[in-house]
Amino acid sequence: MLYNDRFFNQLIQSTTVLETNSGSIPQQEFTYIEVPVGQGIYTWIDYNSNGIKELQEFEIAPFPDQAKYIRMYLPNRIYIKTRQNKFSQSVTLNPTQWQNKDDFRKIISHFYNQTSFLIDRKIRSEGDNFDINPFSNSNLNALGLNSSFRNSLYYNRGIQNLSITYSYIQNQTKSLLSIGSQEAKNKTHQLQFSHLYNKSWLFSVLLNTINTATKSENYPDKNYEITGYNFAPKISYLFSKSKSLEVFYDLQNKENQLGIQEKLVQNRFGAALTFSGKNKLTMNGEISFYQNKFKGSAFSSVGFQMLEGLQSGQNLTWKLLLQKNITQFLDINLNYQGRKSELSSMIHTGNIQLRAYF
Repeated sequence: MLYNDRFFNQLIQSTTVLETNSGSIPQQEFTYIEVPVGQGIYTWIDYNSNGIKELQEFEIAPFPDQAKYIRMYLPNRIYIKTRQNKFSQSVTLNPTQWQNKDDFRKIISHFYNQTSFLIDRKIRSEGDNFDINPFSNSNLNALGLNSSFRNSLYYNRGIQNLSITYSYIQNQTKSLLSIGSQEAKNKTHQLQFSHLYNKSWLFSVLLNTINTATKSENYPDKNYEITGYNFAPKISYLFSKSKSLEVFYDLQNKENQLGIQEKLVQNRFGAALTFSGKNKLTMNGEISFYQNKFKGSAFSSVGFQMLEGLQSGQNLTWKLLLQKNITQFLDINLNYQGRKSELSSMIHTGNIQLRAYF
């Protein structure tokens, strides 16, 4: 069922979707297959140094040179009867129609609000059970859950004049695999500010809280609850609509509330350049310097997540993207990335892509 409506001369816009279906899905058993470097999604880290590729030792690769594995679901004859219930709701408040008013409504016209909610639940279908309630809290027959909530309140949306955005985001996923249940939760408050001064200087600030947790039924080493905050100011100079230079700083403070309570204080300094020429050449370049002060075991799943694939101490990363339109139907892309840490050699990765349009 799908329902759309608008109220009060499009001041409020609403969309509601309710969906239910039945079927059978195979029991999810999987393994990891090695593929050419850069074509995978996961990386293998031998945490216990036994040389055996165990399922709990695979992480999502943060860099292309580490992306060597893909997850492959194994065929089996065990099928589970399921019922899937999905509900989504979005509401938009758009008072911009009042921008020409002379009373309090003119002040309200500067605001804009978007709210979205989604819940997608899979349960085991048994006997005559006809449960179509997506909000059911029963975990007895639960096979999977994907829920998200996001609310964004804008001030001066779409213009770079004292523009402010506050967002609250909450996500939860849960899946039942052959290796046991796995659950992940994420919650954050995010505040963004941007202002364009004298048509050339763009000032922006990002401030958000961090609250991320995972829970694995059979692999306690994968369990963590990371809390903290992120503060990231940035100054950009706009030479023109196609050329800009920006300098940024990023401060992250993270702490694991479980286990040995690992802690990270990360300072990041960097610069980026964007160029788009009249000869159909586009270039984007960035260089970043990281200073990671990490307390705990970096050679662990939680350490890998907190450091985002980097190492404790000083790290340097850089990347360059070039795109050139050769003809109307042919273009070429060059993508290059590199990084260097205190205890590792310099790593270079790159690829060239020639693309034709028919």
